Amino acid sequence: MDIQKLNTKQIKEIINKILLKSHLLPFITAIRILKVLEIDYGHFKSVYRWESVDKFGKPIPWFSYSAIEYLKSLDLSEMSVFEYGSGGSTIFWANHASNVTSTENNAKWFKKVINSLKNYKNAKIILSENKAEYVNAINTSKIRYDIVVIDGEYRYQCSQVALKKIKNNGLIILDNSERYSKIKKYFRNHNLIEIEFTGLGPINPYTSTTSFFITKDFNPRFVNKIKHPGSI
Repeated sequence: MDIQKLNTKQIKEIINKILLKSHLLPFITAIRILKVLEIDYGHFKSVYRWESVDKFGKPIPWFSYSAIEYLKSLDLSEMSVFEYGSGGSTIFWANHASNVTSTENNAKWFKKVINSLKNYKNAKIILSENKAEYVNAINTSKIRYDIVVIDGEYRYQCSQVALKKIKNNGLIILDNSERYSKIKKYFRNHNLIEIEFTGLGPINPYTSTTSFFITKDFNPRFVNKIKHPGSI
């Protein structure tokens, strides 16, 4: 065999065959996958800091990584967002969407989040310490939202209100949806289409599901030439 006449693809095939026969390829593949998760996605950094952040330390929603990557592929610049439950996700929305309003029922956490938002004029957070205030915080504005996120307390009651405040071409995000079959059924019964994003996410050592419920008119714009972690 004349090695000098082999192209790059042929050389890779030869190397892979050698690695397979020596049983090294599975170990090398496992190391590469670990690198994608822990470094490229930033999982190690999120656990180390115990915050939902990417590899650069920038706040991201505490969703499954596949759900986060889908959101990053959307052009959110003209979208309005309301979220039940605040945190790193609030900063993420403030950086990507037109505006975000969040409600929070924990006064201590509220102070921490609002301090992190002091440089964002397009972000608002509402302290709602009782159930009625929390569930109905979305009604403090007359507008209907492009995206409503349900990732906090009283999720079933919030889902009922959210359905009335979403635009006809909007999106509802339900995190940890594997725990809320009743809510999933409720949305499906109201003609929303469910898309499940199941997998690993920041901080946690286990998989979870973030469900997107879209209306039949959901037709977002997409960002061009986005590169996802670990892609080639």
